[in-house]
Amino acid sequence: MTDHNYELRFFEDSIYFREGQSISLEPAIRLLYVLKGSITVNGKAIEQGQGILEEEKFELQIADDVTEFVRWELVPSGTAHTDILSLFKDSETSYGQSLNKRTDFIHLSGNETGLRLDTVTFPPGTRAYRHIHASCGIRYIIKGSLEINTEEGLDLMEQGHAWFEAVDSPVLAIAHDEIETQFVRMMVLPVDYHGKLTITYVDPADDDKPREQINNRLLDEIVQLN
Repeated sequence: MTDHNYELRFFEDSIYFREGQSISLEPAIRLLYVLKGSITVNGKAIEQGQGILEEEKFELQIADDVTEFVRWELVPSGTAHTDILSLFKDSETSYGQSLNKRTDFIHLSGNETGLRLDTVTFPPGTRAYRHIHASCGIRYIIKGSLEINTEEGLDLMEQGHAWFEAVDSPVLAIAHDEIETQFVRMMVLPVDYHGKLTITYVDPADDDKPREQINNRLLDEIVQLN
């Protein structure tokens, strides 16, 4: 079985006043989720709240004056970084920002892996009971806030914050008391979990408790590794 060392990179991209402009990115395992505005990827329109996975050459066209999206790239360790703002015309003038908010190193075995993109919405004051996932991945707060309790300690994740959760890492998540909280996540999971839940509750008694958070699965695909 082939082993692979990969980097899971996460970017927050804000692009202004480039409506109609296009750029081209080299092939890579790449997922996007649109936060504001709309884009076209390889001829397909992606609106706010939608996502896309592409592995081939990536033709990105900006469709609005104000466009914001987040981007995950799963690439072999040591792959060169690309500043997407530098690819636009008149790149000497900055119209926005592209922030590499996280890079996490993961080890993958075999020639393929599962990828999943979804959103999770918490009504005010609700929680995800202590649990683990048979997957790793990076989450990003779209709105609200989450108190994240792990074996390493407690972190407050607010709008715009991103964090990594490892395979089988116990987590208790508690949402803001007064406002709705939502995050988007990209998970790297074993192919055996394609189309299946990855969550297991640490305390079996929590299996029967009501789940008030709402999960919206956007993408669930199997990709080939180089």
